[in-house]
Amino acid sequence: MKLATLILAIATLPVLAQEDLKASADRGKAVYMTTCMACHQLTGQGIPGAFPPFDGSEWVTGDTKRLIALVLKGYTGPIVVKGQTFNNIMIAVDLQFPQLKENAKLADVLNYIRTAWSNKADSAITADFVQKVRDEFKDRTTPWNAEDLAKAFPAK
Repeated sequence: MKLATLILAIATLPVLAQEDLKASADRGKAVYMTTCMACHQLTGQGIPGAFPPFDGSEWVTGDTKRLIALVLKGYTGPIVVKGQTFNNIMIAVDLQFPQLKENAKLADVLNYIRTAWSNKADSAITADFVQKVRDEFKDRTTPWNAEDLAKAFPAK
């Protein structure tokens, strides 16, 4: 009986992971609406010339560690998103939105934007992973820029 239980547990892992991602994204949508939506819009299309889109963004759908680091420390200077250059400032989310100091809430918001619109993430960012990235970059005191991100997260 124990072997059968183990086999069943292993067989349901991908389903549980998807349910966890969906539940996290559902929680994140509510937080997104009170934090990120003003700049990145309900549609995830951003504001042309001012704030980049999340929908279909290589920054959102790419390296999750880079995404977390970027939102934790903020960004300044030009950034290319979906072939368009934006030159604005994104203040570190902890400073803009105190509720995003909670790793679980930040993970939920990131899971929402990674699964909303045309984005199709299939694995969840966890609160533990957010904490690992926080710890790794805890000594960074300035926002990211294109050069620093390229050094920290070289193209594969």
